[in-house]
Amino acid sequence: MDFLAHMKRRVLLVDTVECLAAVAAVAMLPACLVSEYANAAQVGNDDPRLRTERVALDTAWGKLECYLARPDSTKLHPGVVVVHDKLGLTPHFEEVTRRLALEGFVALAPDYASRFGGTPAEPGPALETVGMETRSDMAADTRVALVWLKSDGVSNGKIGAVGFGLGATAIDDLVTKGTDLSGAVIFYGHPPSVADVGPIETPLLLNLAGKDPFVDPEIPAFVDVVKKTGVRAEIFTYENTERAFDDDSNSAHYSAEAAKLAWSRTIEFLKATLG
Repeated sequence: MDFLAHMKRRVLLVDTVECLAAVAAVAMLPACLVSEYANAAQVGNDDPRLRTERVALDTAWGKLECYLARPDSTKLHPGVVVVHDKLGLTPHFEEVTRRLALEGFVALAPDYASRFGGTPAEPGPALETVGMETRSDMAADTRVALVWLKSDGVSNGKIGAVGFGLGATAIDDLVTKGTDLSGAVIFYGHPPSVADVGPIETPLLLNLAGKDPFVDPEIPAFVDVVKKTGVRAEIFTYENTERAFDDDSNSAHYSAEAAKLAWSRTIEFLKATLG
């Protein structure tokens, strides 16, 4: 594939500031957020074209609870791990998993709050609970999910990943430390560290928000390294959008036009790299 498109400069704030901003954002979330999840669903849990279930994967620390969606067929399909953002495995990310299944993927969404009893229903406690998961633990849990997807009879062995915000960081750790991912998609998350870009062999797609004060100066440096090292990366910035612009359950940030375009690019990329 030929890579590199449409970049825009941003401003970097340290991770501590990003965390504080997340807390403030949660405080402003509408009380009707749960009902927004239900109203936004594009693909229902009972869609006859799909098979969905809860699975618990064995880990060194206990059971990693996951949501699984796959096409209703006996054919083996490529697998995709869905790595949720800082509010946990919400109904929105379960619905994203179903949307991927409709596109022909076996999609698995781990709940990274499983170590602490699972994602709480309310945004405030969810943010606090998911925040207890360390970066190394999140990467380790993602590897467990990848191994399970590659196991006999689950997928055809070709595996990709899609990460959102916090979840993009987990993907960064995987692709820079070596995995057999065939493709990885980052939504409004930090790109892999420039210092770690050299070993990356996994093709990347970055869908970035145009108004994201947290990711900024990392992008120009990342682009420079991409050009020099030949890392396969497509980079798109969606002007006048904020983080979670693709989340139709978040009316404050959702941008329908950008979400549609980013999703179409995501599916095209995954089918090209996992096909």
